[in-house]
Amino acid sequence: MASLGLPAMKLSGSKASLAPMLAMLKGLYEESKSRISEQNAREEKSKKWFATKEAEHKKKLAKIQGQRAWHNKTMGDEFQANATRDENRYFNYWERTRERQHRQFHTNLKIQHAMMSKVKMMIGMYEKTLSGKTPDQEQAKKQLGQLTGAMPEVVLLQDAGKTILNFCDQSLTDVRAAQAELREMTQESGHI
Repeated sequence: MASLGLPAMKLSGSKASLAPMLAMLKGLYEESKSRISEQNAREEKSKKWFATKEAEHKKKLAKIQGQRAWHNKTMGDEFQANATRDENRYFNYWERTRERQHRQFHTNLKIQHAMMSKVKMMIGMYEKTLSGKTPDQEQAKKQLGQLTGAMPEVVLLQDAGKTILNFCDQSLTDVRAAQAELREMTQESGHI
């Protein structure tokens, strides 16, 4: 039990099989928190990178305008228009890329928070079941009964599998939708 990060307790039968699942759920919860932290750091880095790109874009546009004025109209109108159009097109590509990154960031956060919410609920039920305190166990059974319509401790194990499977199915659907959106946007940006 100590190797699983759980207090020493004597467990038997189905309770003994719940302890490793509880440890796994706690690990999953902590891993999700670290993923969110990593995603926040990447989002900050992306914001700073885009701000740099935007500043470069403004400098290039000013330079194009300045060359025209400095050379006393030696730069042709068509050349200036082409240079401005090309620079704007280039910047628009990075602007759309940043928008996609930001949407992906929010989608990933929603997925992580939904998973953490479900995992936290399952951790609570497992802890109540393993506590050995009758009121806690009764509350966990009641909570589980509301979720599944069933009560015994064995159902907690069975329900964990079903809940995880349902969560994974829903998350996979969300991820596939986000991937399809990303592919669509990538194809659009490929036609620049």
